[in-house]
Amino acid sequence: MGEGNARIFNIVSLVFLVLTVLFLVFVVVRLMGPPVQTQEVAIALPTERGFPTLPPSNTPTSTQPPTFTPTASNTPTPTMTLSATATISPSPTITETPQDTPTPSNTPTPLNTDTPTPTATPTGPTPTLEPTQSPFLFQLRELTITLTQNYTNTLGCAWQGIGGQVLDQNGQAVNGIQVFVFGNGFDFPPTNSGDNSLYGPGGWEVAVDNKINTLGYFVELRSSLGTVVSERIPVQFPGDCTKNLALVNFTRTR
Repeated sequence: MGEGNARIFNIVSLVFLVLTVLFLVFVVVRLMGPPVQTQEVAIALPTERGFPTLPPSNTPTSTQPPTFTPTASNTPTPTMTLSATATISPSPTITETPQDTPTPSNTPTPLNTDTPTPTATPTGPTPTLEPTQSPFLFQLRELTITLTQNYTNTLGCAWQGIGGQVLDQNGQAVNGIQVFVFGNGFDFPPTNSGDNSLYGPGGWEVAVDNKINTLGYFVELRSSLGTVVSERIPVQFPGDCTKNLALVNFTRTR
């Protein structure tokens, strides 16, 4: 295997040697041969156009420059001097002669002015205006609510609620009126007037909590058909165990 590789390398070396000898022979032959003649190309250049020659002038040219004679400048005319301005003599002072002071005229005497006679004020009690009639069929009987201690059950302070009555103009019970209590995210089931006799005729009650709180609620009456028949009455609890029952009594207006 080693002899084969050596033989290949010898052959390659021999080939490169022969090529080198041939290249040298070619170079020597080119150097000994005749030089290569270059062919000159003549380029015709455009001829220069001659300028026309002016005919000679018969007037001899002076070699010396002409002498310049300066012209005398105009003599400046002197300016006229203004004469002094005449001084104005001050005018004589005029003395004013005082005039006689006019005598004041008589001051007119004012006429007697009639004093107006005061209008008599009617005596007697001021008439009382009749109260505006409520647009609702029912309104608060005492025109306010009452906060008191729970007395309708034995729960004491572990209870808080709203109760009252619904009466007509004569103080008689009006049963069957729906009582709605809501507020602060609560919407309690409605009750009917006359369902709780602990509050008297037309009594009703709605429990709002199993402890005292400081929340506020609204009370509203509606008919059996769902018509609102009273304004919304606000109820605010103080968070006091002695005021955990709100009494809201209604009376009929007409």
